[in-house]
Amino acid sequence: MNVEYINPFIEASINVINKMTGFSPKLGKVYIKKTPYKGEHLIILIGLTGNIQGTVVISLSVETARKIASAMMGGCEIIQLDELAKSAIGELCNMILGNTAMKFSEKNIHIDITPPTILTGDNIELSIHKSVIVCIPIEFEDNCKMEIDFSYIEK
Repeated sequence: MNVEYINPFIEASINVINKMTGFSPKLGKVYIKKTPYKGEHLIILIGLTGNIQGTVVISLSVETARKIASAMMGGCEIIQLDELAKSAIGELCNMILGNTAMKFSEKNIHIDITPPTILTGDNIELSIHKSVIVCIPIEFEDNCKMEIDFSYIEK
């Protein structure tokens, strides 16, 4: 695993979340996940193509998603994670990965991202074979967190 590939995700996540929500997230302890693994109740999948091919899985609880969506919508309390709230979370993840792609391009590494796919449910199990999965936990002040799982194959 190339450590230089992790920093763009960290920087982009913290900056975009701060700008879009006003929250001040912090980086948790980065670690390697074993496959298969369980995801939270809301999962956003985004593919990577270009110099780096892989998958980004962003996982968060419904509670965390509601708090983030509420902040993104000007503080309007989100009680139920409806389609509008899911769309807001999907757009946040899209912005995080777009910003990550720009940070990679500054290092002359070209990547493109796919549109986000949003999955919801209980006990979602993910298997990403033949890859190392790096988990980048982004923690919020109220013990909520978002996990960004990054797996790739370098061309």
